[in-house]
Amino acid sequence: MTEKLMVRLSSPQVLVQKFGGTSVSTAERRMQVVGHIRRARDEGYQVAIVVSAIGRRGDPYATDTLLDLLRGDGGPVDGRDYDMIFTCGEIISAAVMAHLLKREGVPAVGLTGAQACIYTDSHHSEAEIVKIDAARVWSYLERGEVAVIAGSQGVVRDTGDYTTLGRGGSDTSAVALGVALNGSKVEIYTDVEGVASADPRIVPQAHLLERISYDKMHEMARYGAKVVHHRAVRTGQEGGIPIVVRSTLSMAPGTMIADVQDEFMETSIVGIATLGPLETVVLSENPVGPEMREVWERRRGIMSLVDEDTEALVLSAPSEKSRELKSVIDETGEAIRQILNDQCWISLIGEDEALLERSAEDRELLERQGIGVMYHEISDQRTTYVIAALDEARAVRALYRGIFGEI
Repeated sequence: MTEKLMVRLSSPQVLVQKFGGTSVSTAERRMQVVGHIRRARDEGYQVAIVVSAIGRRGDPYATDTLLDLLRGDGGPVDGRDYDMIFTCGEIISAAVMAHLLKREGVPAVGLTGAQACIYTDSHHSEAEIVKIDAARVWSYLERGEVAVIAGSQGVVRDTGDYTTLGRGGSDTSAVALGVALNGSKVEIYTDVEGVASADPRIVPQAHLLERISYDKMHEMARYGAKVVHHRAVRTGQEGGIPIVVRSTLSMAPGTMIADVQDEFMETSIVGIATLGPLETVVLSENPVGPEMREVWERRRGIMSLVDEDTEALVLSAPSEKSRELKSVIDETGEAIRQILNDQCWISLIGEDEALLERSAEDRELLERQGIGVMYHEISDQRTTYVIAALDEARAVRALYRGIFGEI
């Protein structure tokens, strides 16, 4: 035990890199991935990578394409079947990347989540990692090989059943692996150059952040920023490992997510995040506490807020989660006050005092644009406004201009 520990401590630093579906979607992009791995190894890192399924819906091995094989008849899908086919996309990606690395002269080995000894609970489609036994991955790293690991999956230790970690699960796999390997950092590679202060598709001039704290990034990710999943951020915070969001397509340094001072410009607001379109149901009473709301969000993908003016409980979910939304409503036993389709949640993330000071001003700003705020919540480090989804782009631009004075 002591000898093994000494070997590990004297080894080069470990770097975990995660590459998303768009990063491995074409032969050209997969070669760019090889380039990032080579550079990391040249810098002295022992490298493990985590990969998502290749491409997006419509591509033959994308997760949604595979899941559509089960969803084709419109009926419910058993959780175990869902997870079995979900894992296939990432496993294909791991095999392809391991093969490519070897062809390019980089020693590599492909591993499923089970082969990497990532153990989860038995909750299908939204499992939690309970333990990673890093010994096997370590053995490959110490032999100078790149461990290529299928993301978003693990195995139940007692039964051997595969489970998946939900959407964004590959981010969580990578960060959890980085913690287990005592890595120096985790790099999340995507098709943007870092975390922006607003969705660049809506605000092309949105500035990139050089750094952001775990807490602020956690809220940005929960409420719509898609560059990294919020569970990965919380995993990194609990394990004390920095996360860097970078682009596969460039050498830009990216955004550091860590225990750092947030980067503010002229204001104490970090950025704007959006969720939508969402099916929204308003209940006449709020029968539950924040703990149950957290369970709904984590296990079922149901977002919720308590309106500042009426104290009504507002529940929202994307259309594919409509069954879960109905189930949650039935469980509360409360009457429905209002049903709203195609809503959008716009959230400002920042310091509590600044958010409180801006609240009335922001609502007036939106009203001057002819955008009605139906419900809103002011929470720790966040203010969220519920508006019609068709007004999303106008609202984001108006708020961005009001906060940052740009566009």
